[in-house]
Amino acid sequence: MSDAKLFQMRHNTNFSRGWLYAWSIHPRSPLSSNFCDQCGRGSEIPSGEFDVDLEGGSKYPDILQCGAYPFLIVSERVVTDWREAGITCFDAYKVCVASVKPKKARLAAPPLYFRIELTGTCVVEPKASGMKISRRCSKCGTGDIDRDNAKPFAIVPGSWNDFPLFRDAKLLPRVSFCNEQVFKLAKEKNHTNFRFEVAIVAGGAVRSKKIVSRER
Repeated sequence: MSDAKLFQMRHNTNFSRGWLYAWSIHPRSPLSSNFCDQCGRGSEIPSGEFDVDLEGGSKYPDILQCGAYPFLIVSERVVTDWREAGITCFDAYKVCVASVKPKKARLAAPPLYFRIELTGTCVVEPKASGMKISRRCSKCGTGDIDRDNAKPFAIVPGSWNDFPLFRDAKLLPRVSFCNEQVFKLAKEKNHTNFRFEVAIVAGGAVRSKKIVSRER
């Protein structure tokens, strides 16, 4: 693991222009609630499929920002490219576009999107990742997180299960990570609106962030 190149993977909507994003969702599956009865933290989200309303630009990206909740949502062609490359460590649920606000974007047929839940696992080291956790609940373990974004995320040595797509489901369930295979595939296939930032192994040398934003 120490020699592996790992990345945080997310959308680049906030750093580029023209991309549509999801400003609201409409569940098409039962809602799942995980509120803690001790601290009250948690969420109620669709357990599977949902629809989205889009606004904010004129182009459909391959990775879609979701303002209603930080889901990982990617286009059908990304899912196809991942599976053809042997990357199958995820569950995919259909996300259909219910409405598009800008008239210009309505001229093009929207792609089919998928909400992605990663099955690869790791453990993020909070201190090495520039994170301070306060008011941590003794029952569910969640707390208020303040993070120095100038620092890369740091993965605890030996905690990553070597899957190409992975996340820390307990501490950061909506932060997605990937290996170099996914990173290179995004460049090769020109997956749009993706942003990759280098992650490190906790205790290793801190390398400079490398950010790639794909445009089409």
